Amino acid sequence: MQRSFVALAKYLQKSFGYSHTFDEQSAIVRNDVFEFLSSAAIFILNYVRGDLEESGYVVDNMVPVLFVEFHKPELTVKAVNILLKLLFRGSKGKEHEVYSVLNAFWDECQRGHPDFQAHALITAAKSKKLFYQNLDKKVWLYGMGKKSKIFFETSTIEDLQREVKTDKLSGKNIFNAVGAPTAQYKIVKDRDELFAAVHDIGFPCAVKPVHSDSGRGVTANIRAFDDVGFAYAEAKKYTGKSNEIMVEEHVPGRDYRLLFLRGDFIGCASSVAPFVIGDGARSIRELINAVNSKRTRNLYVSNYLRPIKIDASVKEALLVQGYDLRTVLEQDQKVTLRRNTNLGGGGSTELFENVHRDILNHAKQIARYCGLHSVGIDYITEDIGAPPSISGGKFTELNKMPGVPLFLAAGYDIARLGDQFLGSRVGNIELNLFVFQKERCNELLHSYSGEYAVFLPNTIVRKGQKINVENGHFRQLVGKVLSDKQLKSLDIIAALEFVEQYGFPTEHISTVFIGELCKTRIVCETIEKLNCRVQYA
Repeated sequence: MQRSFVALAKYLQKSFGYSHTFDEQSAIVRNDVFEFLSSAAIFILNYVRGDLEESGYVVDNMVPVLFVEFHKPELTVKAVNILLKLLFRGSKGKEHEVYSVLNAFWDECQRGHPDFQAHALITAAKSKKLFYQNLDKKVWLYGMGKKSKIFFETSTIEDLQREVKTDKLSGKNIFNAVGAPTAQYKIVKDRDELFAAVHDIGFPCAVKPVHSDSGRGVTANIRAFDDVGFAYAEAKKYTGKSNEIMVEEHVPGRDYRLLFLRGDFIGCASSVAPFVIGDGARSIRELINAVNSKRTRNLYVSNYLRPIKIDASVKEALLVQGYDLRTVLEQDQKVTLRRNTNLGGGGSTELFENVHRDILNHAKQIARYCGLHSVGIDYITEDIGAPPSISGGKFTELNKMPGVPLFLAAGYDIARLGDQFLGSRVGNIELNLFVFQKERCNELLHSYSGEYAVFLPNTIVRKGQKINVENGHFRQLVGKVLSDKQLKSLDIIAALEFVEQYGFPTEHISTVFIGELCKTRIVCETIEKLNCRVQYA
């Protein structure tokens, strides 16, 4: 057990950055194991995406009780089970097996945890001491009641519900409506129409599915009819039911993303297609593997940069340049691996400050025409510091999902960006917690005359009407109530036994009202830790 425990902790530390504090020279005690199980569980849960924090253990009548915060309870249970099996079966000398188990678990986490884009807003909420909670998959609540705002990833629910469309064709219509320069295009629905449109638009051109994002299915800088078939096949993968494909005049230059919040310009980032640089010894495949070795599954550690996936698009891009994966490049020879530059395909980004005022003026008109809380506007040019009339730059696309990772991968401060998204109007309301004996809580449930209350674990009282909520965690219940935009304050009533077993429903309590017989050590320590106001009732 001692060897297995030390080997597993060291492996997690060496391979993935887990930190531990136990003395490996001394014999382990059971508290070391409990502490490891709770902290390592939350570590592997957070590794690919997650902002879970609370973990630890208590000993109740000689029985250890672990607590680990969760998004999906079944994944949390699985994390602890994985660690237990690795401890008891032994992990020394079996690192490849451990990695295989963890990698499969992280596939599940990636599908089951909230989206990593919320990380920026969560970071800002933590720094501002704002209440925040995951409501459903990629939907997050920040702030409370009338001061709250709900986001899907980094887009407000209001934005997603508005009729403003940002597909490629709708974007063209908006650009034309405000007089912003954009490339010529044609919309087609089958292969024959595609070749006719390419003939009319001319080379070089780009082929894109109308209803897709993140650069999926896009082939740019097409220069010959021999390449049109491949571009059509790529676009068809993402056309959906509309079956619409856009053939667009190719605009030379780099692709820039202009980010606007509430109609105001925030920043400009440009993505770069994935590439490798030769050293005269290694093949292109080996060079790609070297780049990927620094891009872990933990996107926070790798600064949102993804591994370069070797697929048909990479092979086709190399073939056009006269290379394949076995080619050994000369020293300092640079080869681009894709025709598109999105992060998902392994691209990288950088920030730009010298955006010409004419570009910004057009972009501001576009942003205000859309009327969205946040929007990403794509612009292609060979010189971002020159006006469109000189550089020939064109606006190409709009994005309701503005692409926060693009800016974070380029080095934009995560807390600052999250704070800008949340704005100054998101905040906490007055939250009162009443801790009484169980009998008194039951009496209050029947006589409560306030506007809105939650009786833990599962009862809501609103204007005298009682609603029992089944099959839900009490923290989720509190979050659902706090998402009510009409809510100005909230009373939460909990029995002493409940609070001693599960703790406070949130750390954002304003005032705690304590019954005379409820001033126990656990309750008082929690109040002191959270620095709440206290009244005895």
